[in-house]
Amino acid sequence: MRVKGVYAVDRLEHIGEYADISAGFVKAVEFLKRGGFDRLAAGRYDIDGDDVFVIVNDAAELVSPSERRTEFHRRYFDVQIPLSGEETYGVAELDLSAVGDFDEEKDIGFLTQKTVPVTLTPGEFAIFHPGTCAHAPACSLSGPRTIRKMIVKVRNT
Repeated sequence: MRVKGVYAVDRLEHIGEYADISAGFVKAVEFLKRGGFDRLAAGRYDIDGDDVFVIVNDAAELVSPSERRTEFHRRYFDVQIPLSGEETYGVAELDLSAVGDFDEEKDIGFLTQKTVPVTLTPGEFAIFHPGTCAHAPACSLSGPRTIRKMIVKVRNT
């Protein structure tokens, strides 16, 4: 499902359809098409310096959506990819009247805003657009647990 401007949810085999979002997405898509994510150790992998990079988390702690703060970004797209289990995200179009503090250095702000749950399984991804989408990552509807996941950060150019 492609929703331009706010977020997209799709299967990894369709990632090539999203390369036209920006020049950085071309590089991110090339990386994602190679696969082999199970061989990556936890940590950060630069694809194009600070413009496109990947974070692999071997122990992402999932909690109830009521325990997770809703976040948004201004400079980076988030491509969230669960690798070892299902993950739920609270998703909403960004409501600027609900915006709280924003950390420019870390490119993250938090807000109080209602979201709609979207659940992904391995083999799927979500793209959260900067400046238009609020999301609460790392949620579980079936109780606390940990999963392996990957986040691709692509600078909005």
